[in-house]
Amino acid sequence: MTATKTLKNSVISVIGQILMLVLQFVNRRIFVMFLDIEYLGYQSVFGNIFSILSVAELGIGGIISFHLYREIVTNNTREIGKLMYLYKWVYRLIACAVTVLGLIACIFVPYIVNDATKDISYLYIVYFLQLASMVAGYFLSYRRTILAADQKEYKTIQIDLITNVAIEVIKLSTLAIFKNYILYLMIQLSTAIVANVIILIVTNREYPYLKEKYKITRKDIERRNIIPDVKNFLVHKIAYAVYGGTDNIVISALCGIKNVALYGNYFVLKTGVLNVLFYRLLNPVQAAIGNIIYSDRSKEDLWEQFEMFDVFSFFFAAYISVGFLTFFQPIIRIWMGSSEYLLSYSFVVAFSLTTYLTSVWEIVYKYRSVFGDYRQDRNCMLLSAILNVVISVALAKPFGVTGVQIGTFFAFLPIAYGRIRFVVRGFFGKSVFKYLIKHTVLLGVVFFEGILVYIITKNMPVTITGIALRFLIWGIVPLAINILIYIRNPHFKDMCNYFKNLSIIVMDKFKHKK
Repeated sequence: MTATKTLKNSVISVIGQILMLVLQFVNRRIFVMFLDIEYLGYQSVFGNIFSILSVAELGIGGIISFHLYREIVTNNTREIGKLMYLYKWVYRLIACAVTVLGLIACIFVPYIVNDATKDISYLYIVYFLQLASMVAGYFLSYRRTILAADQKEYKTIQIDLITNVAIEVIKLSTLAIFKNYILYLMIQLSTAIVANVIILIVTNREYPYLKEKYKITRKDIERRNIIPDVKNFLVHKIAYAVYGGTDNIVISALCGIKNVALYGNYFVLKTGVLNVLFYRLLNPVQAAIGNIIYSDRSKEDLWEQFEMFDVFSFFFAAYISVGFLTFFQPIIRIWMGSSEYLLSYSFVVAFSLTTYLTSVWEIVYKYRSVFGDYRQDRNCMLLSAILNVVISVALAKPFGVTGVQIGTFFAFLPIAYGRIRFVVRGFFGKSVFKYLIKHTVLLGVVFFEGILVYIITKNMPVTITGIALRFLIWGIVPLAINILIYIRNPHFKDMCNYFKNLSIIVMDKFKHKK
């Protein structure tokens, strides 16, 4: 049942994300036809500010999730209800805290947005519209957690997709008719609110006990170790908010708001492709991991499964990073219609390397997330935040956006090490040194693949034919090299068998429907 649910979540996630990526492509292309790309820069910078403000969430979502996994396995509806009731009221308090923090943070807007052509009053309107949308989300978004933990994430994806398609049509039509960014933004920011209201209705129907009122005692909170977990996870939240939420702010302040918008094109492309090819496949796996970890399976059995997922992560991370190195520049040039929307190739190299590291260890993060105990790797998170700010600021002036991306690359290393140490040594009792040596060698392999594909494709024309030829080379070279490396590896064979079995499930369901 777990494999079937995981497969269903993954397939629907991928289909939904493909459609959303197409919508984003169309959105940005139409946007620059009617408005200056600078407006997208405002949205990205303020989005980074609000991601930093999100530390007020205290990590409650993640903490509640790993407690839910245990209760869902035993179908303890009373405890599930208590956890979700606690979650609801904590999120209402967080909404109030974020509002206050957002009002305080607005004083920094004039110093963060550099080279803006719009006056400060206009920027404040954009800022407060985005703040209002974020605050509204806290009142309803908590209900998504129960569906994800119960391996029903496909339902939230379907709701998000239908809502996004409907509002995207309205939004782009409004943009074409009125050419008004504020009106466009107001419609866009309503998307999450509408989707969350529908999810609230769905979860009330499927989990009627969530509508009940529960008495939460101090003993309930102490028994689950929630306060210490919040304290430790708060460090994670602050550190990751600084690590992941300062790039656009640094770029805007030191490189100009237009560079934020140009960086946004690469970020949208990266996020969309990763969600389609990787994260949407792995997100449903986290709930499955949570159910498996708290079952009675042996650690050796679980380690074999982890090794299989690790091989899977390498194959995908290698493909994705080499693909970005190969396709970023020509795709963006064709998509946006001009080379003026391109950043330097040195940025593409740094961006692709960062993408490889975050992708290849995404499965480690999925395992790490189901355990809690955030004290274990909090110092690594703090170090990453400090490194990102220091290196990015130091390199932004001499190297521009590339310098900021180099800071992001090096700052991710402590994050990765903390997670690997927690999972590989802390839970499985295996050697971190051997694991890291293996991945250092694999990084060298991917670097070689990237250079080889670049040499073969660098003089190909920036046309549809050129893209097709690049796709052919990219499809053959990394796959051939990686298969040669792993052909005798038992975990590679396990991975092949795993996906073979999943394909059989798909075919059986397809035949059954027919």
